[in-house]
Amino acid sequence: MKTLIMGIGNSLLGDDGIGVHIARRLSRLVKDESVDIVDTNMGGLNLLDFILGYDKLVIIDAIITDQDQVGEINRLGQEKIGEPVYTATSPHHFNLPATIEIGRRLFPDEMPKEVVIYAVGTQDVAQITEEITDEVKKAIPDVLSLVLAEINHKI
Repeated sequence: MKTLIMGIGNSLLGDDGIGVHIARRLSRLVKDESVDIVDTNMGGLNLLDFILGYDKLVIIDAIITDQDQVGEINRLGQEKIGEPVYTATSPHHFNLPATIEIGRRLFPDEMPKEVVIYAVGTQDVAQITEEITDEVKKAIPDVLSLVLAEINHKI
């Protein structure tokens, strides 16, 4: 099974960069030729350039949440990733569910059959800093373990 692990976010916007930071750590840990790892700050239809041709897609990203859920890790399967939103100012900025739906309509044989998202709760994804807050930073080891278990990888 060919798997793509994708960390999404902007490492210059504090907690928004959690996916990028984790993807970079995973790239040092995972040496399996059937697993590719990328980090990107792109979104919307631009993501299709990365994800076509894989059997499984594992995404790591920040999700804005309530204060008491900051640092909480949510595993979202295909059935829980939300509804497509097509009201972006540009088709390049559709939300993830819309991107996956469009990809499946346009490229049904090339889209991953399984999509899993690990979303880490945060409140601030707009502060310009390369530092991740302590609450979100505490989630990093757990997300690493969860993703490694997701792809059945042993260290």
